[in-house]
Amino acid sequence: MNTILLGLIVFGFTAGVVIFIVVMIELKGAVKELKELIRTTEKSIKPTLIELQGTLKSLRNFTDNINEVAEDVRDFSDSVRGVSESVRTASENVRRVSEMVGDMSSLARVEASSMKAGVRASCQAFLKSLFGQHKGQSKE
Repeated sequence: MNTILLGLIVFGFTAGVVIFIVVMIELKGAVKELKELIRTTEKSIKPTLIELQGTLKSLRNFTDNINEVAEDVRDFSDSVRGVSESVRTASENVRRVSEMVGDMSSLARVEASSMKAGVRASCQAFLKSLFGQHKGQSKE
């Protein structure tokens, strides 16, 4: 019985060693494949990372340009606001000047009418006195 037990132990140990050797060979192949996968991935990732860095730089430049454009738009809107205030002030000044011109033209019309009436009245008085004296002299 001891020999059978000893035979079973030796058989089990031999089977374990054989299984261990097979697993180690499979594991060695898996490690080789894993190393190859890592090398391939590394080769493909490097250009991708370089391209990604370039894209990020371009994106940074793009956002900087957008910020500059936004500042220019703000400056432009401030300028437009200033121009509109200047136009409003100018239109108020034009309105005041037109009111003054309107008042002056009304005053000038009144003065012209008054002068016209005065000239007419003085001409009538002159003519009346001129013709009135001739008539008066002829009667005498």
